[in-house]
Amino acid sequence: MLRTAFLVVSALTTGVSLGRKAIGDAVNRKKQKIIHQAAIEARERIRSHAVVFFQENLIHFVQSVFIKACLLVLVWLGFRIGIYSHAVMSVATVILLAIFIVRDAIVIFPTARLVLSKLHEHHWRPKKALGETVAALVFEQVLEEAEEFDAGRTTRIILSLAGHKMDNMTREIASEVADIARQTSWQDLRPFVLAALGKFAILSALYSLFVFILVNTG
Repeated sequence: MLRTAFLVVSALTTGVSLGRKAIGDAVNRKKQKIIHQAAIEARERIRSHAVVFFQENLIHFVQSVFIKACLLVLVWLGFRIGIYSHAVMSVATVILLAIFIVRDAIVIFPTARLVLSKLHEHHWRPKKALGETVAALVFEQVLEEAEEFDAGRTTRIILSLAGHKMDNMTREIASEVADIARQTSWQDLRPFVLAALGKFAILSALYSLFVFILVNTG
């Protein structure tokens, strides 16, 4: 009698175990699909944010260079039409250039401080600093979006049967998506970074050449 009872209990336990394993496998497959899709969306979001960020900064930079050039031309024209002497023009040009440098330093300081702190934190390795910064941002975004999502009672029961908790699952997904973002951030952002640096370098060179010609034709 006891032997029969043990066999029945063993069979039931095996059935439950197999059931949990099947549910667990299904949950893991679904989790991998979610991670894959979330990683694609995160990379697309990173690239779109990079485009907007570099475009806005380039526009502001062009506007700044244009305004600086206009002010220097006005000073130069004042000398050319005889309003003041060459010495006054030279002093006014030096003052304007000093104001430009101070203004640019104030504008750049917050970004420069953040970049330097991240580089220092990651032992002056730019790619690692970029990857870790992007990964941290992606991790926070995934967690925030997951908290806004109502999983529902059925989903929580299925996760429980599979041996998972919703909070742990969410953090695991966020962590794995962030890890993908960490590994792919440089290859995603490199084209935008190099293009932006090239444009900034060209504009800076043209502006410097313009100032040089303006000063020497005074």
